[in-house]
Amino acid sequence: MFGTHRSSFCRFAVLCLTLCLAGTAGCGTSKLSNTSRTATEQLLLSDAMDRAVSQVNFSILSGKKVFIKSTAIESVTDHKYLLSLIRQHTLASGCLLQEVEEEADIILELRAGTSGTDQHDTMFGISEMTIPGFGYFTTTTLPEVAIAKKTVQKATVKIGIFAYTREGRRPVWQSGNTVAESRSKSRWIFGMGPYQTGDIYDEAVFDDTNVSIPLIDVDSDEKQFVSVGSQAFFRKNLDEEKKKTEEEIIEDVVQETAEEAENAETPAEEETAEAKDAVPAEKETAAVTQPEVTLGNNPEPEPPASQLPPPTAASYGVLNPAPIFE
Repeated sequence: MFGTHRSSFCRFAVLCLTLCLAGTAGCGTSKLSNTSRTATEQLLLSDAMDRAVSQVNFSILSGKKVFIKSTAIESVTDHKYLLSLIRQHTLASGCLLQEVEEEADIILELRAGTSGTDQHDTMFGISEMTIPGFGYFTTTTLPEVAIAKKTVQKATVKIGIFAYTREGRRPVWQSGNTVAESRSKSRWIFGMGPYQTGDIYDEAVFDDTNVSIPLIDVDSDEKQFVSVGSQAFFRKNLDEEKKKTEEEIIEDVVQETAEEAENAETPAEEETAEAKDAVPAEKETAAVTQPEVTLGNNPEPEPPASQLPPPTAASYGVLNPAPIFE
């Protein structure tokens, strides 16, 4: 009888455990989508462009009115990003960008010989293979069995820039060919991974060491070279600003820009203001220099008393006074 009760208890315990497992079971799905180009590819290509443009020194054209001609790079992958990089770098070097070619003194023409990526795979193990079918057996694909695997992706960018005058098309400067690369490495060991390293994974801070941010003095005679991938602030009177924080510097720049916009006057407004100021002055001059108009019957004004001769008897109407005693 004891064995019967024990068997019933075991069945009941198994039933309860089954119900508990059934209650906790479930299924969840997520819809995933990918872009036509991977993020790694885009990061590698943009990083290579950053490195290539940063090698070009535009300080020779500082202070010149420059127009960038980008017709030759319109078919290049990510050409808009490359053009924006060059515009930023020319501005940071002191060039005065012009949107219309007729307003510029110097024409900058761009070209790109290379803008693409390569991939190399290395594997130690058994690669994926397909076994053809025969007889009753169908074609079978054996999966890859990798003990160690490495994938290297590399982006390469090659650019060239030259400058010439708008009038006369005389050569002024050329950068030469600039080539830059960016790499990414992914590793798997016994199926675990990827362990990723490379240029696009480097951080701006290493071992709690802050990266210094340069302050660029736009009024300095010494031209400073700035990388497009580095942070920088463009200031006037640099010696007085070195102790300020980033927030204070940005606030000062915004305030100075607003003050310059308020104080700026167009030539037409200045001429109008000068004309208005000149009208009252002309009226005052006319009022001072205008001669007095006198009528013919009006007597001439008498001189002051200090200029009159001393009085005489004739002046009082006594011409021949009679003697008092005869």
